[in-house]
Amino acid sequence: MKTTSNPCGERPDKQYIRAQAWALLTEHTPGARRLPRDREAPGRLMDIARDYDRIRQRADDTLQPDATAPEILATLLAIRMLREKLEHDELKLTSLARTKQITWARIAEWQELSGRQAAERRHLQLSRAHTRPDGTAPRTQSERVEYARGLRGRRAERQWALVHAPRIRCVAAQLAAVEDLQQRADRSREARLIQTLRSHGKDKLPPEPLVWPNALRECVAEDARFRANPSDPADDDLDDFRRQQQEADIVHHLLGLISYAAQTRNIDLTDLPELADAIFGLHNDSQEATRIRR
Repeated sequence: MKTTSNPCGERPDKQYIRAQAWALLTEHTPGARRLPRDREAPGRLMDIARDYDRIRQRADDTLQPDATAPEILATLLAIRMLREKLEHDELKLTSLARTKQITWARIAEWQELSGRQAAERRHLQLSRAHTRPDGTAPRTQSERVEYARGLRGRRAERQWALVHAPRIRCVAAQLAAVEDLQQRADRSREARLIQTLRSHGKDKLPPEPLVWPNALRECVAEDARFRANPSDPADDDLDDFRRQQQEADIVHHLLGLISYAAQTRNIDLTDLPELADAIFGLHNDSQEATRIRR
C-alpha cells in the first residue's frame, strides 16, 4: 500500500494512512482512489463488506484471482480500525443500557459474559481504552509503566524519609538557620535564569524571591508543632497510623526542600562546607536508596 510522498523521510500521518486503507477497500473502479471527505475512519461496515470478504476468502484459497499486496495490507489495517470502532460502540451502547436502568446481570447475559462483575469489568476496561468525554486520551502502556514506577519511587523515598527523620530534621534546621538563606537563593544562577525568562520581550520586571527558602522554614516550624503535640495514649491503632503518615508527609516535604540546596545552581554554600557536605550526603543517600527500591 502506497503512502504519502515524503522527501524528508518522516512517517506519514496515522489518520492519512487509515483513510488510504478505507479508500482502497471502498473504491468501485479499479485504480480510482476515493479518499473519504473527512479523514475520520472507519465509516460503515457495509462500505467495505464486499472487498473485505473477497480478500478474506482469498486467505482460505476459495477465490481467484489473488488479492494484491496493498489490498491485503489495507484489510489488516481495516480489521484494526473496525476492532477499535466496535469496542468504542460497545462502550457507548453499554453506557446507554445503564441509563435505561438495564442491570449489569442482564447486560452480561446478552454479552455472553460470566456474570455481573465480568460485564462491569469489561465496561471499565473499554472506558480506559478510549478517549474520555473531556477529550483527553488514556495513558499508553509505556506511560502507565512509567507512572507506576514513579509512584513506587515516591513511596520508597517517603518511607526512607520516615526512617531517617532525625537526620533530615537536623539538616533542615541547620539550613533554615542560615541567616541570609533567602538572599543567597535570590543571587543564584537559577534565580537569574528565572528573572531573564520573566523579563524576556518585556520591560524589566522587579525580581521575585524564590519560594523554597521560606517554604523550608515554614515546614521546619510545622514539624516542630507536630512533635510538640504528642498523640493521646488512648488513641487507637488507626490514629497512630494516621499520625505516622502525617509525620512521613512532613519529613518527606523537608527532604524535598533540602534537595534544592543540594544543587549549586540554586544556592552557593561554599563558605559553609560542613553544611554543604551534610546536604549533599543526605540528598545522594536518599536518591540511591530510592533507585535501589524501585
